[in-house]
Amino acid sequence: MWPYAYAGTSYAQVKEDPKTAASEYVKFLDDISIDYMWGPAGITKPIDSFGELGSDSFLIGSDGNSIVHAQTNEMPMEEGEYEEFIKDPPTYWREILLRKRLPAFQGSYEEAYLAFVKALNAFRPFHETNKLIGDALTDRGIYPLTHNGPHYSVPLDTLFDQVRGMKNTLLDLRRRPEVVKRACDKIFEMDMANMKEKPSDYADKDDLFCGVTVYHSACFLNPNQFDDMFMHYLKKGFMKFFEAGVHMFLKGEGKFLHTLNRYRDLPKGAMVIMLEEDDPFECHQEIGDWATLATGITADLLKYGSKQQCIDYVKKCFDTFAPGGGFIFMQDRPLMGAKDANLDNLIAVYEFANAYGKK
Repeated sequence: MWPYAYAGTSYAQVKEDPKTAASEYVKFLDDISIDYMWGPAGITKPIDSFGELGSDSFLIGSDGNSIVHAQTNEMPMEEGEYEEFIKDPPTYWREILLRKRLPAFQGSYEEAYLAFVKALNAFRPFHETNKLIGDALTDRGIYPLTHNGPHYSVPLDTLFDQVRGMKNTLLDLRRRPEVVKRACDKIFEMDMANMKEKPSDYADKDDLFCGVTVYHSACFLNPNQFDDMFMHYLKKGFMKFFEAGVHMFLKGEGKFLHTLNRYRDLPKGAMVIMLEEDDPFECHQEIGDWATLATGITADLLKYGSKQQCIDYVKKCFDTFAPGGGFIFMQDRPLMGAKDANLDNLIAVYEFANAYGKK
């Protein structure tokens, strides 16, 4: 978590004290002016709660700041358990997968209960820290872009991250695509049944509504697989939301220029697409007249470029993408460690973007 590195501390040092953890997290805002955040700010996982349950799925990295998903430490769903999962995903998750992954739930009821109480107590500082961070952002007038719209949880991502693991899911997709599709159908069905939002909640209302989704497993898919495993569910579950005026922020990962034209099947302006590895100028040619692009500076340029090179690149992005709307300025990936960006470049870039973006 870069904010702690910027403040000269680490999450590991402050995590037990929510007030200190929150105040250190937002210190960077004293020097870097931003007016929005695309997604949830704060601590992503309750590390200590996982630890109380005997899990090492999520760990603090050696730098004291990074939160690492140690997927190789997790027990995945076995290949032969697909049918059991498809029959009843919630029961499989609760009764089989959680017991595999959380040793505290493998003993007696009394032992499990005591461990769960300890996990809840360990959750309190995590929760309080994130609440205080959210309050601090609100006090500074920083707009949470994706706070009031639906979340498209990609079914294949669920298999990828939470059930079979990355390696197994990609192998299954190649060897047993039919069973992967059936599992994704069930996950989608479950997610839609649990969704509280309805298109009518947003229709004919004068506000900016923006949900969120992620390119994660999708960046490993060929165009045909992308149509089946990503766009099919997006259109089926969310087209009525788009027609009601809802937008969706797509957190980009990897390269996906080859599938950008698929978003022309959605209403114009529905998508806000964050770019990562693709050339933003090529993406603008492909979809810039139909979707909003979230881009503007690369982490590599922030780290290795001169201040003038950074400013020139930002100016080129504004001059190319901003006329007529359809542009949100942001960097191509989050900063993680203290050395991920030249701080003089970072401060200069955001000062320039704030001033130039108002012209």
